[in-house]
Amino acid sequence: MDAWAYLPIRKIPVCVRLHGYPGFKDEFDRNLLKKWPKSYLSWRLQRKHILNADLVTGVSGAYAAFVRQAWEIRGKEIPVIPIAVNPDVFCPGDVPREDCSILFAGRLDHFKGMETLAGAISMVLKQMPQTKFYFAGVDFLFNDGQQTWSQYLIKQYGPDSIVYLGSLSTKALVGYYQKSAICVVPSLYEPGGTIAFEAMACGCPVLASSVGGLAEAIKDRQTGLLTPPGDAAALAEGLMELLRKKQLRQELSQSALASIHRYYDIKSIVQQTLAVYNFTIEAFKASRQRIKYSTRQKL
Repeated sequence: MDAWAYLPIRKIPVCVRLHGYPGFKDEFDRNLLKKWPKSYLSWRLQRKHILNADLVTGVSGAYAAFVRQAWEIRGKEIPVIPIAVNPDVFCPGDVPREDCSILFAGRLDHFKGMETLAGAISMVLKQMPQTKFYFAGVDFLFNDGQQTWSQYLIKQYGPDSIVYLGSLSTKALVGYYQKSAICVVPSLYEPGGTIAFEAMACGCPVLASSVGGLAEAIKDRQTGLLTPPGDAAALAEGLMELLRKKQLRQELSQSALASIHRYYDIKSIVQQTLAVYNFTIEAFKASRQRIKYSTRQKL
């Protein structure tokens, strides 16, 4: 409610960071984002907040463009400040990688592409039965509502092929990034792509959907592999290609690591953020001074 109550009388600048959940894209595509009354009122509040804020930044150009379209934003600049990665935390390890291991990290739900991945798993295991899939993250209910995704996958393919790790600490997750052969990110939409960045920083080759911030951050066949969202067959082919081609994995890993250090290192992102915030603060001060001067003139 601060869009209505606080923003008109603020004494310090208000900065908004756009990093919405993928469901916004789904609601927009299905014409539900502005559905009356609850969704529409929420949409109006969010739109007013964006329009009235002194600074709005986005985690990717793709998501900033989506917000402009979905919330009907015209004429407001939205600088892109990417998601930062701390290379002191997310970095390659000394342990050898498990050649037939595939890691999925994140919420086990529809928006993260679990249906697509489940279909791909079946195809991969038929041709490469030695492959092992690791899942780390919060486990959500499978489509039938009677079991979770991990329970469904283990029942379908067995505990030798599917391992559910639960929600891991950062240290434990880094360990799996460091030893997995591939990190798969089959999301239907991603504003930014934190998991992909973390895996890339740890030297783990990434196969991701060509959507949103993922398609911006990953150059296909240079810093990772991209496949169409929702395409289980393409995802399976990409996974099997990476499993079979160790040299390709190593090349993607090195290029991705260089890209992370060049564009997404936390030190660089901090400097970008400071520059934009300082500019906003000075502009806000100047605006307040103009208002005070205008008020005195009227008096």
